[in-house]
Amino acid sequence: MIDGVIKYNFDFQPSEPLSELLFVDIESVRKRLFTLNLIGVTDEGIGFGNISQRLKEGAFVITGTQTGHLENLDASHYALIEAYNDKAFYLKSSGAIKPSSEALTHGTIYNLSTEIGAVIHIHSKAIWKFMLNGGYLRTKDVAYGSTEMIDEVNRLFSKIKPLSNPEFAMAGHEDGVIVFDKTLVEAELTLYRILREMCSF
Repeated sequence: MIDGVIKYNFDFQPSEPLSELLFVDIESVRKRLFTLNLIGVTDEGIGFGNISQRLKEGAFVITGTQTGHLENLDASHYALIEAYNDKAFYLKSSGAIKPSSEALTHGTIYNLSTEIGAVIHIHSKAIWKFMLNGGYLRTKDVAYGSTEMIDEVNRLFSKIKPLSNPEFAMAGHEDGVIVFDKTLVEAELTLYRILREMCSF
């Protein structure tokens, strides 16, 4: 399977672009992370990084697939995840674009606790290496967007409260780091805390 493409089984229902109210907070955070090159595009032209925010009744909004190269996103670049089942490796979405290839991983994180309200996935070689070598939670060497990654997320938090340690490095997904928290603001602050810890060494 080629990197940067959707791997899960899903039902995509093309629809009108989402209301700005559903993604305005995500876009604000994304602009800052894009400026920091924590969301962007590789030299090979593959977009990286994605952000989601939980809505009511289990649904969530997430950046669309392969939008990392865009500095600013609009309503046509966000997808609504209406239903997901990580055990069945299934996801249902609507909007003017297909969701990020990491959408089901986000869904798995939301399944960990109803208190989790936002998930941020960034790429940074420096942060990734710091976390892998610094005692942070880390997945095993498994591919992103895979059933193995879903199993790894569930394994990491099977014996701890997710919000007590809301970050992990993706050992099998080079440069990949995920943070999450109760709100989008708190998730962003979690990321900046890791940056401060890295810079203090």
